[in-house]
Amino acid sequence: MNWKKFLGYSLVLSCFLLTGCVQDSPSSSKERTVSLLLELLRDEEPEMRRTAVESLGKIGDTETAGAIFPLLQDPTAIVREASVLALGRVKPTATAEMVELLTRALEDPAESVQQAAALAIGEIEPGSRLLQPVVGLLRSSDVTTRRAAVRALLQVDASQSIDALVTAGRDSNEEVRQGIVAAVGEWGGAAASPWLRERLAEDPAPSVRAEAAYRLGLLSDLDTKAALEKAIVKDTDSGVRRWAKRGI
Repeated sequence: MNWKKFLGYSLVLSCFLLTGCVQDSPSSSKERTVSLLLELLRDEEPEMRRTAVESLGKIGDTETAGAIFPLLQDPTAIVREASVLALGRVKPTATAEMVELLTRALEDPAESVQQAAALAIGEIEPGSRLLQPVVGLLRSSDVTTRRAAVRALLQVDASQSIDALVTAGRDSNEEVRQGIVAAVGEWGGAAASPWLRERLAEDPAPSVRAEAAYRLGLLSDLDTKAALEKAIVKDTDSGVRRWAKRGI
C-alpha cells in the first residue's frame, strides 16, 4: 500500500469526520470535499473505500447516492455495510429500484450488511406498495435473511403487509416469530388483537409470548385484558407473566 497517499488522505478525511466540520465550510469547500470522496470510492484499499463512503453518508448529499450504488456489490463486507448505511443517511427518494437494491442487501452473506440494510430501509421510508420484495423475503430459506426482513418491516409502515406477516407467524425460528409479533403489533392496530392473543396463548417460545403480552398491553379491549389476566395465572414463564401484569 502507498502509505504516503494513505496518510495524506487520512489527514484530510479526519476533518470531514468531525461533527459540523463540513456544515461550517463554504459551499465550494464542500464541493471539493465531495469530489475527493467520490474519487476515493474507487481506491484499491477497502479501508479507504469504507472511510470515503462513511464520510459521504455524514455529509448527507442526496446527489451522491448514484455513486454509492456500485459499492453495494463491493467484494469486502465492511465496504458493503458502510455503503448501505450511507445510503440510509443521504436519504435518496424511495423508488422501486432503491428498494430492490436494499432488498438484495438483506440477502447479503454478511449478517452485518443485512442489519445495515434493515436500518437503511427504515431511513428512506418506502411506501407500502414498494415493500413487496422485502415481504417476499419472509419466505427465504435463510434464517438471517428472514430476521433482517422482519427488522426492516418493523421500521416502516407495514400496515398493508399484515396478512403476509401473519402467514409467516409460525416460522421455525423464535427470533423471526418474535419480530413478526412485534411488527403485527406495531402496524396491525386493534384488528391484530385476536392473532396476538393466540400467540400469547400458544407460542412455545417465552420470548414470543412476552412480546405478544407487551403488544397486547398497548391495546385496551376487554378480550385483551382477559387474555393477559389468564397469562398472569397460567403462563409458566416469569417474564411473560411480568409483561402481562404491566399490560393490565
